[in-house]
Amino acid sequence: MRMNSTFRERTASTLAALLVVGGAAVMVSPQASAAGDGNKVHNCFGRWYNTDWDQKCSSPGAAYAGTYESKAICTLEPDNWMDQWRARGSTATYDGHDCDWSVTGVQTWFYQ
Repeated sequence: MRMNSTFRERTASTLAALLVVGGAAVMVSPQASAAGDGNKVHNCFGRWYNTDWDQKCSSPGAAYAGTYESKAICTLEPDNWMDQWRARGSTATYDGHDCDWSVTGVQTWFYQ
């Protein structure tokens, strides 16, 4: 019976140590680095860089006046959304609300 009790104590101690080390590794590990462009809608799209993202329109600008809605797909948290009304020809860049961990893509839609 004594051996069984010692085994359980060592197992519990080892497990506790692994949880502390694993938790520390998660705290100090860098976030994934990625970047890319989402789908284009009338020349407008979302571009993401690690945790940051923007809604942009390439030259010659937005093909139609209306609302361009973009959704940043965030890891380990709810997605972030942005609705931006644009005039025809707009090339402005609008900064979306950052994700805490990482952005894995941006989807854009158009509404008149």
